[in-house]
Amino acid sequence: MNKTFFTTALAALLALFISSNASSAPGDSSAAARVQGEYGREKLLMDFNWKFHLGDAPDAGAKLDYPEVRNLAKTQIEDIGKEGELADLSEAVTKNLGADISFVQPKFDDRRWRQLDLPHDWAVELPFDENADVKHGFKPVGKKSNGNNIGWYRRHFDLPAADKGKILWLEFDGVFRNSLVWLNGHCLGRHLSGYTGFRYDISQFANFGGENQLIVRVDASQGEGWFYEGAGIYRHVWLVKAGPVHVAPDGIFVWSSFPNNVPQGEAEIHIQASLVNPQNAAAKMSFDIVDPDGKSVCKVMGALTSPAEQQLKCAVQTPQLWSPESPKLYKLITTVESGGKMVDRVETEFGIRTVAFDVKNGLSLNGKPYTIKGTCNHQDHAGVGSAIPDALQYWRVAKLKEMGGNAYRTSHNPPTPELLEACDRLGLLVMDENRRMDSNQYTLGELKSLILRDRNHPSIFIWSLGNEERPLQTPESSSQAVAIVTAMQNLAHELDPSRLCTVAQNGGYGDGFSKVIDVQGFNYHEKEMDPFHAKFPTQKITGTEIASTKTTRGIYADDKERGYVSAYANEKPGGAPWGWWPDFVERPWASGSFVWTGFDYRGEPTPYKWPCISSQFGIMDTCGFPKDIYYYYQSWWTDKPVLHLIPHWNWPGREGQTILVRCFSNFKEVELFLNGKSLGKKTMQPNQYLDWQVIYAPGVLSAKGYAGGKVIAETKVETTGAPVSIQLATDRTTVNADGQDVSVVTVSVVDALGRVVPVADNLIRFELSGPGKIIGVGNGDPSSHEADKAKERKVFCGLAQVIVQSSDKSGTIQLTAASPELRPATLKIQSKTTTPPPALP
Repeated sequence: MNKTFFTTALAALLALFISSNASSAPGDSSAAARVQGEYGREKLLMDFNWKFHLGDAPDAGAKLDYPEVRNLAKTQIEDIGKEGELADLSEAVTKNLGADISFVQPKFDDRRWRQLDLPHDWAVELPFDENADVKHGFKPVGKKSNGNNIGWYRRHFDLPAADKGKILWLEFDGVFRNSLVWLNGHCLGRHLSGYTGFRYDISQFANFGGENQLIVRVDASQGEGWFYEGAGIYRHVWLVKAGPVHVAPDGIFVWSSFPNNVPQGEAEIHIQASLVNPQNAAAKMSFDIVDPDGKSVCKVMGALTSPAEQQLKCAVQTPQLWSPESPKLYKLITTVESGGKMVDRVETEFGIRTVAFDVKNGLSLNGKPYTIKGTCNHQDHAGVGSAIPDALQYWRVAKLKEMGGNAYRTSHNPPTPELLEACDRLGLLVMDENRRMDSNQYTLGELKSLILRDRNHPSIFIWSLGNEERPLQTPESSSQAVAIVTAMQNLAHELDPSRLCTVAQNGGYGDGFSKVIDVQGFNYHEKEMDPFHAKFPTQKITGTEIASTKTTRGIYADDKERGYVSAYANEKPGGAPWGWWPDFVERPWASGSFVWTGFDYRGEPTPYKWPCISSQFGIMDTCGFPKDIYYYYQSWWTDKPVLHLIPHWNWPGREGQTILVRCFSNFKEVELFLNGKSLGKKTMQPNQYLDWQVIYAPGVLSAKGYAGGKVIAETKVETTGAPVSIQLATDRTTVNADGQDVSVVTVSVVDALGRVVPVADNLIRFELSGPGKIIGVGNGDPSSHEADKAKERKVFCGLAQVIVQSSDKSGTIQLTAASPELRPATLKIQSKTTTPPPALP
């Protein structure tokens, strides 16, 4: 289902890469809602007005326990996502499950429960605990923490009597994890995965013309990964209403092709559509393709009656091609007529482009060689955990684009739909990754749901079927690996003939998976690529994961006690950016790769454990503040002039000592100065950096970038004064009054001249008035144990972040930041009433 009416205004804004002080244009969401309602289809957001209780029902006992057991034959695999076997999940088993439990009863009194809106991650709200699971960021949830593993949600809503006779279904975009759902006391089903969406038909259980009780139990006691995963209903919930004759859920698939895979002249558009028509009524489907400028460019009509599935083709002349550099989107409008009237209408965004892999030139996009400049990313952000608002998804994608990134790997799980929409609209290629790898019915069903949901997104250029499946990468398991990946890849090709598949391997190259996979994926082990390429010259190759460079923003010496790693990136040769990127540039057949990771994420702290609670692999920290290596990538991944110096220049007590000064730049020559005195001009080698040994003296460290013998750019870092005041800056001074939009506020501590003090760590307290709320705070410190859900935060290396969310009221939101030692600051954000997405009251 396309949520165009929900995100059109946001996409228009963020297509400008979240420019400062930009405001969003009002979207015509009400018109979209009226049109869909007129034809019998509505899609209503159900994120508001939930009740929540942490802890299990007192009378639940073991009745609702996990239907997963340990497979002792695979004890070397730690996470249930790869290891668990499944008990019976049939409808007969879940039909009456929990009907006698107090929390499930429609008349249960939940007035004392906490009221909240979705998305919601209760794990991020918990205090850090040194005895909790290190891999999940020391949050007390999971196998070691029985008291915080189960949460209950309840939602009351009314349905009009006029809905009787329609087909209604609930859509959950993501619940972590093992959810059970009831409506009016009837168990709708159980869904295990925390990453795939699911839906339930509620037509037979709904109370039309009265109140309905929706209850969700979430059990996060088992994980699917070895990183922070959150807990709760952390993605959107929707109620969809349609007439008896309607387009099936995920029933539209549209893709393009050109002769010889070369985008010249006419594009052939392939349309596959599934119709739900239980009474086999006379019906016809019509299709209209609208170009990026809003012009209809092709219309075609399907069969009048059966079959229920249509497969058609349509030609588009001289199409506007989708790419990260020019993300042009078309729209397929599908309408259904029956009984002489329109009964359904669905809009599907898609792009026209070609993707191919070549054994000599690697990846090509739209007929031209294209190098992946990608990042791997988990779904986690400071302040909000895994419950990332849609606008923040766009903000993060824009940050990666600004760095020069052109690709995103959804490691290691299916993403939220809004992330894919952001990549479609702002322009990032996506490696869409499956979580669980096996050939049993359940796992293939999960893969099927992923592909059916996501296959219309032009950003997706390849499916990743698995990641570092070590037990299946051994010679002894070769035949098993071949059987598993063959079954999965065949299913992927059947559902989507337009894309190839890969497996992100960190071993077993040339055996097992390698024998049958479309594209060989390399996680690290880049030194094995040359011999592999020589031995298997007809095998397509791509880098799936690389680097894992560990750095801490603003820190320039390793500090084990505090858990910090030098920002100089003093890694082994292959781990630093300049250790891997030149190798891939010289090997076009390798197609480029994805850096581990774009952003720091909770859990998996490396190289230190406690007090660290997050990883330090990111090119940006958990707030999205760039680390210094960000500018290395920006230098060689973009054409924009880059000139960046490290470290900062506040080093009292080190006068007369030598300090390593490093410059990230793409200028041919760079000259360094200290307090106006030249320290020498150096020539930059492609894809490298420059170093100087400088005797420290306070003042101004500056650099000039030369091209053609002329100074093109200058930059400087200065010794600052003491912290004097606070500054607030936001990506957006206007937000939509829809109860979901956010403004990302940067908090800086500055000296008397307005310069950020890079060693400041002041505690800042926040007050907010007007139609909004603070939904999270952060500072990017990998060892900070401060609360994410709070109205105060220390700055780390001079910076902190506040995420402000609008309410459904218009007006002025005012954020004030204060500290006893500093001059306070105030920021005003305008919340404007646009028509919000249609939602249940």
